[in-house]
Amino acid sequence: MCLPKRVGGPAIQSVATALGNILCFNFGLMFGITPAHMTLYESEERTPLNQATDPAGTAWLTGYLFLSAALGALVSGFLALKIGPKSVLLCSGLLQISGWACIHFGYDIVHIYASRLFAGVASGAAFVVLPIFINEIAESREKAARLTFTIELWRTLGILIGFVLGFYVPYAFVNIVGCAVSFVFTMTFPFVRESPHYYLRTNNMASLEKSLRWYRGIRDIDDREKPEYLSELNEFHAELRSRDKNVGSTPMSHGYIIRLTFVSFLLTVCAKLSGVLVELNYAADFLGRTGYSTETNYVVLASAQCAGALLARLVGPRLPRKLLLCLSSLFAAAAVIALALFKAYGHLWLLGNWADRYLPIVLLAIQLALVSFGLYPLAAVVSSEVLPTKLHDLLYSLASAVSWLLLFGMIEAFNAVKATIAPGLLLYLWVFAGASIFVGLISLPLLPETRNRRPSAVQRELGYVDDGGVAKGSAVTNGHIATHI
Repeated sequence: MCLPKRVGGPAIQSVATALGNILCFNFGLMFGITPAHMTLYESEERTPLNQATDPAGTAWLTGYLFLSAALGALVSGFLALKIGPKSVLLCSGLLQISGWACIHFGYDIVHIYASRLFAGVASGAAFVVLPIFINEIAESREKAARLTFTIELWRTLGILIGFVLGFYVPYAFVNIVGCAVSFVFTMTFPFVRESPHYYLRTNNMASLEKSLRWYRGIRDIDDREKPEYLSELNEFHAELRSRDKNVGSTPMSHGYIIRLTFVSFLLTVCAKLSGVLVELNYAADFLGRTGYSTETNYVVLASAQCAGALLARLVGPRLPRKLLLCLSSLFAAAAVIALALFKAYGHLWLLGNWADRYLPIVLLAIQLALVSFGLYPLAAVVSSEVLPTKLHDLLYSLASAVSWLLLFGMIEAFNAVKATIAPGLLLYLWVFAGASIFVGLISLPLLPETRNRRPSAVQRELGYVDDGGVAKGSAVTNGHIATHI
């Protein structure tokens, strides 16, 4: 991609990240149109398919999306290390085009299932690989965190627009929008360069230097003498030499690795189990006849989630990670608990007609906003800041796959639980609250503060290295290189 000389490194990183975020936006779009289109597929008069489908058939739409997302997440971390994160994201873009094409040209529910399978694999891979890609192209951890916070914003924005398009825009036009968005990504992202860290893993120093210059906005030969660029390039050379000698640049204690691996895995899984996607998919069931019309309820909840993600992007990177994670999780849990108690005992409280009608949607909107403000984006940010790069990539891939599988089980079991267990909806709400409370409780004693701190400082705080920066354990593990990722 040919860029004018005045475009600097941060702008290039932001453009590359924005293009990658189109994949997350597309997942939100596909997820958002599903509730509206489920009703359309079941209608004898309005169905765009050859024949209408029963509710049991449409119930699998979201299930297939989550199940295939688990598959995409499981293999994407490994593929990112082998063929590069850019290549994985490009493949995801092609799969998303296939998904939208299946909807546009499909005439049977099987074709709609195929669209969710394609889109799910692409989205599962994108949500894993995009944070990896951002970490590898950013100049520092703080810049990587700011860019990672945008993932949640694009995801929530996609869901909001998906609800609007699904409920208020003709079916055929929605598919054209999805195809057009995917086409824009597929036509522009190939001009983005692969990350420097991928070339480091393949020992290709010539391509590494070109990639590094591209992402740092180095256009003129004279700019190659900038101290910042030379310092970062020297760090890559030092890392390559240390690998040749089988010596790590940043020692990490085995105790530290085990502890933070466990915490990062739980954080990623519990972020998904906070219930955001399940609540949005079954908002009509959770809210019943309360709030506004069914369509307006979906849009209000998606707007609240988007507002939380926007606030996180504006102020989240400047707040202490540990404090933000703890407070957002506990307050989100409090909102869900209040909703569960209101559903169980609200008829005894005599709060009035207004509270009976609008309190459920207010509490659910608060929970969605808080999860998007802290828990969801920090699940990706924190784990990348406390673990060695390769371990983080593989662990985040595995944890995301487990999360999607659990969501698939919750989605598919929802109707059965609701029908066979009297307080079925309350059971789900208590699970969501429990996951958020668990994150809040483990973040205080087990999670270190990582904002503006090197790995050695984090290990020293936890007692795994002495004041000289030497690991106390009998063995060490290689960590991140130098001052950036």
